[in-house]
Amino acid sequence: MGKTTAEIFELDTDQYQRFPEENNCFLRALYDKEFPSYQKDLLTNMVELVDSGEKGYRRLDLALYAASWTIDQHMPFAAKWFPKPSSNDYIPIDIVKRPPDNIPIDELTKYTKRAARFLGASDVGISKVDPNWILKNSAKAMGPADELTKEKLRLTDVELPEGVTNCIVCAIEMDPSGIRNAPNFLEVASVGMGYSNMTALSVSVAQFIRNLGYIAIPSTNDTGFSIPLAIDAGLGAFGRNGLLIHKKWGPRIRLCKIFTNMPLNTDEPDYGYIDKIAQYCKGCRKCAEECEAEAISFADGPDRRVRCSSNNPGVKKWYVDTNACYGIWVKHGTDCGNCIQVCPFSKTPNKLTPDEFWDM
Repeated sequence: MGKTTAEIFELDTDQYQRFPEENNCFLRALYDKEFPSYQKDLLTNMVELVDSGEKGYRRLDLALYAASWTIDQHMPFAAKWFPKPSSNDYIPIDIVKRPPDNIPIDELTKYTKRAARFLGASDVGISKVDPNWILKNSAKAMGPADELTKEKLRLTDVELPEGVTNCIVCAIEMDPSGIRNAPNFLEVASVGMGYSNMTALSVSVAQFIRNLGYIAIPSTNDTGFSIPLAIDAGLGAFGRNGLLIHKKWGPRIRLCKIFTNMPLNTDEPDYGYIDKIAQYCKGCRKCAEECEAEAISFADGPDRRVRCSSNNPGVKKWYVDTNACYGIWVKHGTDCGNCIQVCPFSKTPNKLTPDEFWDM
């Protein structure tokens, strides 16, 4: 048996701790007065950007940007771990409540991967759940944002149910035309569609599994770290830009996952591809050169040097200064995406103008 992602990252068990969600840059921006973009978010400069009239930042472009996130932002059912079966689900409740059928593990694995692809996955892999990649706790802001302190966050321990030991990881290709407009509003329209597809896909696969009598917990960016789970599932490798480099679409993907107690055959990391990306990223610094925030490391190889307060120490990788990165998100009112667009593995070598995007 080969190395796990934890072993590939040379995880230091004396230093590494499961990540508390309140330490991420999005929540730090709300409560941490030392955070460089304290009390700022993607809406901060949005009116000014729209009123500038610059193509890519017009109301037209923003309308598409906002529309792309609709499913992600307005589908609360997707976050439920144990939804109550309903007669509206197009399956009799008594069938849902039956114990699982006796289906061989090879067939269950085949059916589940096929279901994931049918329901919208561009690629799918399966890993064992490594507890290192499960969040220590979730964190929710309670009360007005301008009065938020760390003490006012609602923290909830994250513990998967007993027997939930498998993770189905799905990759979703993002539309290249939006990514090629980075860092303007049209770039984040591709990202928003990715997130809406993540939400719809993860909950749909979860329902498929629940309908077969098993536990299924859908997850987008919550519950656990998607990238190391995806590497364990054989979907790609870790890049200099801090993202998963998929074998077909590079970092131009989104990831979602489904935790389950369904018995499944698991995949393993693609060691040859991991080595290929490690060697390539050592010599290629395009993402670092194009990063307006100077957030991406120029180091010759992965190291253990954390770069900001939102990093989680204890593994060997290229750390990204996500606090600085977030500042550029605020500036543009988007998630930037330059590091995705310039990556040779994204297959988006040239920028598009907004006019070219709308003329397609």
